[in-house]
Amino acid sequence: METSTWVAMSESNNASIRISGLAYLLASSALMAIIAFADTDPLQFPLFVMVVGTAMYGIMSFEFGMQNGLGLRASMPREIADTQIGKDAEKAPFTLFRITNFALVTLVAVGQITVLF
Repeated sequence: METSTWVAMSESNNASIRISGLAYLLASSALMAIIAFADTDPLQFPLFVMVVGTAMYGIMSFEFGMQNGLGLRASMPREIADTQIGKDAEKAPFTLFRITNFALVTLVAVGQITVLF
């Protein structure tokens, strides 16, 4: 793969992860505000569905970004792989990132559901 193509794909993946993270943060924060400050008794089931859907979005969108990151790492051009950044990228703990994201998003969702019910 050409270096310019790889860099453009990396930038695109990073932007996708950033916007997905922002969307998850805003949706999750809005849900928490509704759950904390509104009368949720008549809306428990729809809010539950929204909490689960938001959590699934957070997990799946980050997982998609990590899968792309792994693919980009595997197809890194030699001229980038030979730099310190490339060497550090080879050691990036993607599995730890994925487990941490899953655990944190799940904990947020469980907390929201606990408060909801």
